[in-house]
Amino acid sequence: MSIAIASFMQESNTFSPVLTHYHDLLPVFGAAALERHRGKLTEMGGFIDILTRVKKRMAPVSAAWGVSAGRMVREDFDRLADDFSQALASVGKVEGLLFAMHGAQTAEGIDDVEGCILGRAREILGPDVPIVLTLDLHANVTRAMVERATAIVGYQTFPHIDMFETGQKAARLMLKILSGKTRPAMAWRKLPLIVNAENQQTYRGPAHHLVARAQAYEQSGKAEAISIFFVQPWLDIDEMGGAVVVVTNGAAVAGERMAASIAQKFWDTRREFEFKLTPVKEAIRVAASAKGGPVVFAESADSTGSGSPGDSTGVLKHLVNSRLSGPAAIFLVDSEAVARLKEAGVGSTVTLSVGGKLDPAHSQPITVTGRVHLISDGRWASRARGYNTGIENQMGTSVVLEVGLVHILIAERPAMTVDPALFRSHGIDPVHYKIVVVKSPTGFRAEYEPIAARIFVVDTPGVSTAKLHDLPWQRVSRPIYPLDRKLQYKA
Repeated sequence: MSIAIASFMQESNTFSPVLTHYHDLLPVFGAAALERHRGKLTEMGGFIDILTRVKKRMAPVSAAWGVSAGRMVREDFDRLADDFSQALASVGKVEGLLFAMHGAQTAEGIDDVEGCILGRAREILGPDVPIVLTLDLHANVTRAMVERATAIVGYQTFPHIDMFETGQKAARLMLKILSGKTRPAMAWRKLPLIVNAENQQTYRGPAHHLVARAQAYEQSGKAEAISIFFVQPWLDIDEMGGAVVVVTNGAAVAGERMAASIAQKFWDTRREFEFKLTPVKEAIRVAASAKGGPVVFAESADSTGSGSPGDSTGVLKHLVNSRLSGPAAIFLVDSEAVARLKEAGVGSTVTLSVGGKLDPAHSQPITVTGRVHLISDGRWASRARGYNTGIENQMGTSVVLEVGLVHILIAERPAMTVDPALFRSHGIDPVHYKIVVVKSPTGFRAEYEPIAARIFVVDTPGVSTAKLHDLPWQRVSRPIYPLDRKLQYKA
């Protein structure tokens, strides 16, 4: 028999006004799913690598991934869920399912997409077929996920540079389960805790120390996998908060002890994750006098990787009105502006309003005059380690508009901005710019820290703001830290 492999991935931001549609996840099924990820540094690429090495037959089911956004339209979710169910049923009897999901996906009327889809998988596969689930480090782990998966394996890095290795780890665990060498037992702890994404780097700081403790348990042989889920902070849902999941080889009691120990340490260090933002004007002032470049501005409140629309003018309005000492580059989502600029053509000088159309509660359009430098189809492949390396991004027609020294890459649809390939694919090399604006809280650091003269996480409004108290929470279970700072917790 064969092992089924599948992905069904998107991160939601329930505060985002931009809903997700079926086509946003670019779903493919059957053999096309296998070909999309073969040789790629993704979780499914890791599944494929290990199973190919041991000459294990694979039954590809689905490959679906979308840039973070708001909830998925219910009709489109039902369609995608039905397509997944049909594809899984069509592969027939399998030994197991390796399943790559995010862990923080929602749809209209559904807070836990992963739990829902795992429920469908269980209905088809039955209760005894092992499901090994991979999740993003920012997953919001729910009871349904734990009960319906046989084992859960999460990323151990942020920026996420171990997607491929996580897939490999899950595949190895699956093979051990099928051979009888491992009898998986899962223990977990759910914490009433949300921490800032801006200070979650796993190579330093509080997250690093937590992950190191988990890795030490794994390396000692006491656990098959220990995953710390720092949670996507912008989920206004009932079953919300960080988590720790421990998978052991039948050592249930020891697993409980390890889960409790790490969860308590996570809670005890919660204040170390708090982060101070820099005013945009101050960052521009420092950048103007900085030697070399680029100086990177992280506009985390409009992070496209955190579900924000990507159309904020919170930084842009200051850039175009400042006396810059060198060129600046910024990404913006604005389909209306793209249509206008495409009609004008390369070489044209155009005056128009840009940005601030998708999330008017936090940003307003600004009027600029610029020269159309380049028009593309918006297709480019990520080269950064992690973040779907090698997978083609499709952000629709895209235009580079030069407004004095400010070069704006405007796209019809959002894209992750953590990889300099986004800009380089459009003739903008960040190493030659004084200021580069990325829309990301931390993910950009893997590629930009090595080339940046300075980095500022700047203070602008948006639906992925670090100022969690500013968000209009309605459904999240209370009390939860940091909304309720006097809360006590004992693992």
